[in-house]
Amino acid sequence: MELACRKEIIELHQFFEDWFNGRPTQTDESFSRMDEVMGDGFVIVMPRGVKVDRGPLLKGLFDAHGAQPGIRIWIENIRLHADNGPLVIVEYEEWQQTDEETDSRYSTAVFRKKEDTPNGIEWIHVHETWFNQE
Repeated sequence: MELACRKEIIELHQFFEDWFNGRPTQTDESFSRMDEVMGDGFVIVMPRGVKVDRGPLLKGLFDAHGAQPGIRIWIENIRLHADNGPLVIVEYEEWQQTDEETDSRYSTAVFRKKEDTPNGIEWIHVHETWFNQE
């Protein structure tokens, strides 16, 4: 399960990088990767403490297509915390770099095993916290 989580985290963040850079074309089909892995009831707590539910998050991401040309996103230090029944908890660092700055955050993700998704899991909760803010 650790390898499936690692693959999902890296692939989804590569999707974000491509999407924010305007690759691929902005269509429902090209965005379907997000829709199929975000579980019903998905919630993310953003680094500044704002909680965003699945619907508004997906709409905001769809609308953000091409909004950050040149952004680079990568993941480091993925660590499995728990693999219990249908739920898996993973921690990782997300790094984002633009021409102006680099920022980073700790992320804790809760996944639920789901066979009909690209990596056999769906995202059900993420909590992010800045760690390099001065």
